[in-house]
Amino acid sequence: MNFIQFHKELFGVNSKFSEYAANHAGTQEFFFEGPGLFQVDLEKYAFLVYEGVVLKYHISPLGKMLYDNFYTRNSFIGLLPNIFYFDDYFEYTTLGNIRGLKIPLSALEAYPDDLKNELFLRNIQRELFWKDSAARMLGLNLKEKIYYILSIIHSFRGINPWDNTYSIPKYITHEILANVANVSRTRVSYVMSELQKENVITYSKEGKIVILDIDFLHDSCGY
Repeated sequence: MNFIQFHKELFGVNSKFSEYAANHAGTQEFFFEGPGLFQVDLEKYAFLVYEGVVLKYHISPLGKMLYDNFYTRNSFIGLLPNIFYFDDYFEYTTLGNIRGLKIPLSALEAYPDDLKNELFLRNIQRELFWKDSAARMLGLNLKEKIYYILSIIHSFRGINPWDNTYSIPKYITHEILANVANVSRTRVSYVMSELQKENVITYSKEGKIVILDIDFLHDSCGY
C-alpha cells in the first residue's frame, strides 16, 4: 500500500464527514487538558482529533497487550467502537493537550451509504495498519494473514447502532482482504472456502461474511 496516497484519501474522507457532522445537532468542539487518561463515552460519540496525540492500549485478562494504537490530527476515536470482552481493559492516554470535535454517532444515520462505507473502510484500514499489523503480517503465512485480518475486523462487529448484526460489514469482500494481505483474490477465496467447509465462517443471505468460530481464528494466528 502507498501510505502517502492512503493518508491523503483518509484525510479527505474524514474531513468530508467532519464537515457534515458539524451541522448535526449535538456536535461540538472539545478541549482536554493533558497529559492524562482520555475518559470519553465511546458508545455515543466519536472524537475527531484536531491537535494532540492519544495513545490506545488494549490489555487482555491475562495481562497481554494485544495491540496498541495512536491517534493524531484528523484521526477518529470511537467511530469504530471496541467490542467489549468480559474483563478486557481498554485505555486511552493523552500525551498533552487535545483539541477536536465531539460527534454524536447518530450523525451517521442520515449520512449517505456510499460515503459511510468509504468512511468505515478507510478507518478500518487505518486501524489495521497502525496496530503494527503490517510488521506482524510479514512473519505470517497466507492462511495466518487472512485469519489475523478477520480477527481484527471481527472486533468491530455487532455493536454499531447502524449495523446491529454479528457479520463482517458487506464491503469487506475477498478483494479487500486480498489487498490488505497483499495476495491474490484467488488465494483468499481458496482460504475462505476452506474456512466455510470447516464451519469457521459462513455467509448471510446478503453475502456478508459471518464468523462462527472466532476462537479458531485467534488460536491459529496468535492474535
